[in-house]
Amino acid sequence: MIHVACNIDSNYVCHCAVTLVSLFENNRNEKFSIHIIARKLSDNEQKVLTELTEQYHNQIFFYEPETELLEGFTIRKFSKRISMATYYRCILSRLLPPDIDRLLYLDCDIVVLGEIRPFWNTPLDGIGVAAVEDMGCGEARRYEILQYPMEDSYFNAGVLLINLDYWRKHDIAQACIDYFHQYPERILFNDQDLLNCVLHANKKLVDLKWNVQDAFYRTPRQMNEIWREKFTPTLLHPVILHFTNRKPWEYDSQHPLRKEYFKYLDLTPWKGKRILHNPLYRIKRFFRLLPFYVHLRKAKYVKLESL
Repeated sequence: MIHVACNIDSNYVCHCAVTLVSLFENNRNEKFSIHIIARKLSDNEQKVLTELTEQYHNQIFFYEPETELLEGFTIRKFSKRISMATYYRCILSRLLPPDIDRLLYLDCDIVVLGEIRPFWNTPLDGIGVAAVEDMGCGEARRYEILQYPMEDSYFNAGVLLINLDYWRKHDIAQACIDYFHQYPERILFNDQDLLNCVLHANKKLVDLKWNVQDAFYRTPRQMNEIWREKFTPTLLHPVILHFTNRKPWEYDSQHPLRKEYFKYLDLTPWKGKRILHNPLYRIKRFFRLLPFYVHLRKAKYVKLESL
């Protein structure tokens, strides 16, 4: 049994459905137990996710944390599109049943395009989490703010393989709460900064294919053979594709693999839903992207067909 957790609110039910369907479709030989951490989901919203999960013969559970657990927490970066629910991943060891010792956490701006069993089997002896480096891990200023060594690097918190036994033994949930209250000024990128501060010395960095973030598809300043050899196989065949910046459901998305999202959306009750069905957004997209069409601006993303 593979245990998977997602933090959502009502705004992300549709996107959660896409993430789950992509996971189930590409891992049909696996059995999943899905754990949804959310407050105030309606009965109908829970029903939609339950029916989708049971359609693939998997099971789903819902948890509604008490608001007091995040008392004093605030959202700083991306406050317009990120809710307080993002911090629930910091206290998963308190929210989930004690017999679950290993957990895969997934953000819901993700599509899973391959088998995750090899990632699930990653050894976690003596460490708290396995994750992929964040695209911004080379920014020295980040470590100055967070006050830990740059050589420890910085992981993206959208895909986490969590050793819940370790989290309970070392009470990572309380460590996160205490750290935030002691150093709120350091926490800019919300729960991601917080988890890196608490776990930077007790993590394992894994292959990029397990969390291929938007920025890796951005056109690099120097696209040489070294870059191509390092990134091409993963960019063409990601296992976990993470839309960390512009979302594929937004009118101006230029991500070269945005169609993957809609492929799985069409296997949910939101089949056929497209923002560009609205003529106003088609016009807005045209003018937003016009500088790229006429080559007044350099293309933001690499052309996969040219790799």
